[in-house]
Amino acid sequence: MGIYSNGSIFGIGIYNFNNTLFEQTYNVLMNDEQKKKAYLFYTELTNKNDLFFRIYTECSSTYNTELFMMWHPISFDIFLEKFG
Repeated sequence: MGIYSNGSIFGIGIYNFNNTLFEQTYNVLMNDEQKKKAYLFYTELTNKNDLFFRIYTECSSTYNTELFMMWHPISFDIFLEKFG
């Protein structure tokens, strides 16, 4: 029971405890150029400590059959795998 992401990426957010540093959402799946833009933003950061990553993704719930969009946290390793 719960909420499940299907792994489709429609946006990315990079943030720390105080601020949202980078956030983009799209109406269609992110393409490689859009993912590269997010990765380049990350590589240009001078302070990479205490960063968090999230994707805007399509989800489903065990309580409802309709798909919906929501932000879903991802690990740094998944960020590198999908965006690097």
